[in-house]
Parts: sequence; C-alpha cells; structure tokens
Amino acid sequence: MDPKAANGGRTDNDTTKRLILPTSITRRTFIRSTGLVAGAVAAGPLLSACGAIGGSSGGGGPLKIGLLLPYSDIYAVLGESITESMKMYFENNGNEAGGRTIEIIQEDTQLKPDIAMEKARKLVEQDEVDLVAGIVSSGVAVGLRDYFHENKKLLLIANAGANVLTRAKKSPYIFRTSFSNWQPNWPLGNWAYDNVAQKVFVSAPDYGAGHDMANAFLNSFEGKGGQLVADPQFTPFPQMGDPAPFITEIQQANPDMVYTFYSGGAAVTFVKAYGEFGLTGSIPLVAAGFTVEEDVLPAQGDAALGTVSGLHWALQLENATNATFTAAYKERTGKDANVFAMQGYDTARVIVDSINAVEGNTTDLDPLIDAIAGVKFDSPRGQFKFDENTHNVINPVYIRRVEEVDGALHNVVIDELGDYVDPGDDSKG
Repeated sequence: MDPKAANGGRTDNDTTKRLILPTSITRRTFIRSTGLVAGAVAAGPLLSACGAIGGSSGGGGPLKIGLLLPYSDIYAVLGESITESMKMYFENNGNEAGGRTIEIIQEDTQLKPDIAMEKARKLVEQDEVDLVAGIVSSGVAVGLRDYFHENKKLLLIANAGANVLTRAKKSPYIFRTSFSNWQPNWPLGNWAYDNVAQKVFVSAPDYGAGHDMANAFLNSFEGKGGQLVADPQFTPFPQMGDPAPFITEIQQANPDMVYTFYSGGAAVTFVKAYGEFGLTGSIPLVAAGFTVEEDVLPAQGDAALGTVSGLHWALQLENATNATFTAAYKERTGKDANVFAMQGYDTARVIVDSINAVEGNTTDLDPLIDAIAGVKFDSPRGQFKFDENTHNVINPVYIRRVEEVDGALHNVVIDELGDYVDPGDDSKG
C-alpha cells in the first residue's frame, strides 16, 4: 500500500507537580487487529482479577490527567513546551471537559525508562488518573508500553515516535498525537534524492529514534538509487560529548550531502559544530525537522542557515488555526511556538473533544476509545485525524529551509508533500 494518502518550570526529580485548573474504528475491531501482539505479552502481576488496575472517578470528580514528560536533561524544553501548550488549551476551553474540572499531575521522566516506570505506576496506582499523556523519548515510550497495555490504561503519546508502537507493539489503549519516526523521514529521503544529492553521509544519536529515523530516510533514498558514502554514524546518547571527532569524520568523508536527526541540546551541539568546522553552506545539511526546530534555532545561529528539513508543522504555516495558536503561545510564553508545543496543543484538544463526547465518563473504556479514535479537527499542522489501523495521527509533511525572516531565523516552507500514513509494518523502513 502506498503510504501517501491522497488527501488525506522544571520540577525536582522527586517532586510531583499537581495543578488543579479552575472552572471509525471500534475498540473490538482494533483489538482483533492487535490480537497477535496482545497474545504474545504475558499478563503482568499488577493485573487485578478483572484485568485492570487503578480507578477513576468516572463522571463525578475532577478529570485527572497525568503528564509524563522530561523536565530535566537535554529534552527539558520539549517537556516544558508540551506542558505549557496543553495548559493553554485547557484554560482557553474553560479548564474542564465532559463537565469535569481538569486536574493535571506532572511527573519528570528524565530520559530514563526505569524512572518513567516508577512515575507511571504512581500516576496510575496511587493518583488514579483517568489517563496519561506525554512521553518524549522513544526509549521511555517503548519501556512503558507493556505496562499500559496489560493494565488497560489510556496513554496519549505527545511526542515519542518509536515506529514499533504503531507496528508490532500497537495497542488499543495507546494513541499517538505526534508522529511516527518514519513519517517525516521517508518522504524526505525521496525529496532529497530528487532535489539535493544522490550520495549522503548519515549522523544520528545511538538510540531508538535515531535508528528509526535514519532507517526511514535511507529506505526511500537508497530505493531511488542513492548511496551511502560511509557507514551511518551513531553518536552517544543522551550526551554526545565533544562533537569534534564526529564532524571531523564527516569532513574527511566529504559527502555531497549530510542527513541528520538530533533534537534539543544535542541538536544545538551538532549544528553549531557543523558551522564551526566550516561545513555550513559547503556541504548541504538535510535533516529531520527537530534538528533545526524553532526551540533550538536561536542557539544554533547562522550555523543552521540553509538547512533543509522535513516535518509535519512549521511556525509560519498559513492557516487560521496555526495563526491563532502561534499568537496565543507567543503572548503566553514570550517565545515562538515549536512543533512540541503544537503537539501538546493537539493532545489537549483530543482529550477535551473525546471526554466531551462521552460526557465525562472515563470508566467505560469502549466508548472512550471509540471517541478518541474518531476525533477530527483543524489543527495548526492541517487536518488532524487518526489512522484507524495504528492509532497514529495521519500527518502532512512539509519541506522547510532555514532562512532569515524579519531579523530572526525561521523555517520557511518550500514544498508540501501531502499526507502520510505510517505503513503499520517494517516494509518501508
């Protein structure tokens, strides 16, 4: 199947931050489609006799939303951006959903699956949240998957793109409002071959997302006849350390083009070094859009100029919803919005729309899962809709170039590639 659709405040590590805000496809069908996965996973000791743990207040008390996000380490800005935009959406919509006041309980996952598991257990078993949202790191998301699946607790992933979560480990209880790692990179590989160069050097961090993204790019790039000039370079994660040896390796390979994926602090480190070694403007840099997203561009400076990237959103996308979102976020935070903030904004809308649809009843999972799966709306990225096969959002992909706009660096859209659905298996990278 052709994956392109025709239309388609930092918290201390041991501190819980609790905020009380003032006043398709059926589940049965999806479970059938994931039956092999579910059957392969042994039931965990946390399962109660009825097959689930934790409880919610259903429709009477506050709607408890657990946020599992990094508020420390290299992805702290990502966690803060997602959190701030979710709060903004909730406040703009009366701070309630389905007639219930929204209560947010924040937990810092850092970038450690074991810490994230401890925090997830707390949210579900002690705080008895109605649902959990967040997750930035692919490694954390994969580490938590079985816990949420086995215990039949709802998880809305607002960033982590691990492909396996919409493929071999998809779950009826997990939805992703952000992207799969495949989505922005597979079409980018085709575009780069046709528009930039036919030989490439690849650099990415050595963890799940880095491998997923590089594989997706190379699958389409090499499928068109493109060539790698050296084995892919995978750098230490989460801290790259001194970037000089890695940039030197690129310099010595002298490729026609470099493809890369980094995010947060690592993206700043890599791109600044790329400029300091004189590669900016000399060897074209093509990237997954997170590498030069709005959150890191100010720190990267002119080293990012000219970088071409693929992503499902851009600050200057011309649609009414994006204009409203970006203006409100800038007024609230004093900063330009970024893709992570956009994903948080959409995640909050999915929560509000689906909880409204079931009139606040979060106890009966079947209709709530159906309500989430059926959510559709005009998003800052374009039309928002879940793919019924994977519970992953269908994303538009935009080709962007870093340019100076009104005295600041921003990503300017230079091409629109249409909507892409994750293939749901590993056939295309």
